[in-house]
Amino acid sequence: MLKEKIKSTVTELLENKQVDFVIGYGAGSDAGTVRPAFVKSVEEVEQLIWSPFAVNNLAKFVMDHLYENIKIGVIVKGCDSRSVIRLVQDKVFPRENFYVIGVPCKGILDKNKVAKDFDLSGDLVDFTEQGDEVILKTSKGEFKLRKEDYLLDKCYRCETPTPVVYDVLLGEEVAPFRTDDYEDVKAIENLSVEEKSRYWDKQFEKCIRCYACRNVCSACNCRDCVFDMAEPNWVGKAANLSENTAFHLIRAWHVAGRCVDCGECSRVCPMGIPVNTLNRKMIKDMKELFAVETPGKNPEQGPVLGTFKTDDPEEFM
Repeated sequence: MLKEKIKSTVTELLENKQVDFVIGYGAGSDAGTVRPAFVKSVEEVEQLIWSPFAVNNLAKFVMDHLYENIKIGVIVKGCDSRSVIRLVQDKVFPRENFYVIGVPCKGILDKNKVAKDFDLSGDLVDFTEQGDEVILKTSKGEFKLRKEDYLLDKCYRCETPTPVVYDVLLGEEVAPFRTDDYEDVKAIENLSVEEKSRYWDKQFEKCIRCYACRNVCSACNCRDCVFDMAEPNWVGKAANLSENTAFHLIRAWHVAGRCVDCGECSRVCPMGIPVNTLNRKMIKDMKELFAVETPGKNPEQGPVLGTFKTDDPEEFM
């Protein structure tokens, strides 16, 4: 089982002092929730789990240790591994200080979708995958579901189910589910200017400026954030439509060409704002303009807006 592979790998790393600690997954408050687990000793390894709901991107947590000369083990899925590339390319956390434990992923279940049909209020005891079916054994009963019906939206279009970077890979490589067609972005592109304005006004007026989207983002890794500065006061901090719009558009441009499309910003938004749709619009346009891949997918590809090529298109000239 993958859980046992994770435990044995982490145990070996800690016993051999190859890492100072490992960031993995621990049991959450119910069957559909996981939490980050920080394992610093062999005795703590037992708290590690693997779950079909292991959605959290754990790579960003290394930023809590920027100025410490330590080596951190991080468990990453394919989409999370792109964040490792992001942090390394941005010179935020050196590659030699990472020990990347890669987990090939066949898709993560969307807790909200599953909870509509099944009782997830208990603890997750065990789970098995049989073909396209997942059997969840919880303290409230045993449930069988068709996995394809309950995946996170981002999993249906995942380009890298197998991590793009790792020091150890726990399992066989997984082929992409299907090609990303950017249907969510195209649906908004097809609206009129007035309809787009109404759509985004409706979204941005909900924002409470909690900064969860920024805090979870691996591309939001500036040591001094413009949104925290009081002097100079670049952006107001009031939660109103005008300043909320400025916040989201400025953040979208700050991560343009660097967002790895992990989707964490939309997931953690307490107001349900589709934050990542803005970022995906940027990714789609840059793919079309510059023939590049999704940031983080190719370790050799630098940030698009930070890379100059003599054959870049110059339609504005």
